[in-house]
Amino acid sequence: METREKRKNFTSESDGGIWFTFSRRNFLTLAGWGLFFVTIGAYLLEIMGYKGFFYPKVLFEPSPRFSVGEPKSFLENSVTTLKARKIFIVRDGNSFKAISVVCQHLGCAVEFSKEKNIYECPCHGSKYYRNGVNFAGPAPRPLNHFEIVLDDSGKLVVDTSKTVPLETELVV
Repeated sequence: METREKRKNFTSESDGGIWFTFSRRNFLTLAGWGLFFVTIGAYLLEIMGYKGFFYPKVLFEPSPRFSVGEPKSFLENSVTTLKARKIFIVRDGNSFKAISVVCQHLGCAVEFSKEKNIYECPCHGSKYYRNGVNFAGPAPRPLNHFEIVLDDSGKLVVDTSKTVPLETELVV
């Protein structure tokens, strides 16, 4: 009977274990606690870590006001597409307009057709005259027109944060 009682009292010295016996229950308990602490650590790292809670959530976007070049760099009676800035620069004689590329239906990018002299939406079929007024398709309103001015150095500057009426144009 004494041998049974001695076997129930395990010690690290007699069984070769470090702190406790290595059973399936102990392994699963340790694995569960380990998974719990790793999960808590991951959440804390996300909140407090690099670019976490204390880092400002700011979108770094280009300025809505930008220079597009000198008036002489645009051909007379032409439509120039600036895809990176999502605008058309329309020159008719000495007057300039800055018109948005974004279709007013669902936000697709319209394209200028030189043969037809109109803007067309390739996705849904909206059509706009050269001045940006819609005449066919599902677009509910004309293309946006942006403010365009001539700065002190003689360059055209477009401000996409300011929409202007359709009749507005810059005469140089």
